[in-house]
Amino acid sequence: MTQERWRLLERVGDHHRSGPVGGDSADRAELGVEAELDVLIETQDRDLLRQVDILLERLESGLYPVCVTCGGPVGRARQEAFPRATTCLDCARRS
Repeated sequence: MTQERWRLLERVGDHHRSGPVGGDSADRAELGVEAELDVLIETQDRDLLRQVDILLERLESGLYPVCVTCGGPVGRARQEAFPRATTCLDCARRS
């Protein structure tokens, strides 16, 4: 999970290093679409990074794999399918 965190930090940093380029109106329109996609990807990356940070904090404090909603176990199959899960499958289905 720590490797995943570093990969996400690097990707989020990459979003800030790309800058605008000139060109004709078609180039600028394409850049606008690319910029929107970059914002969406950066938002996703930041959300994943937040989830990884929460998981690492819970691991360090001994609270993982305990469901944050009901206090029961997250469950081995759920952990394997979705390592960042903070709730058991029953609680996830209810929300």
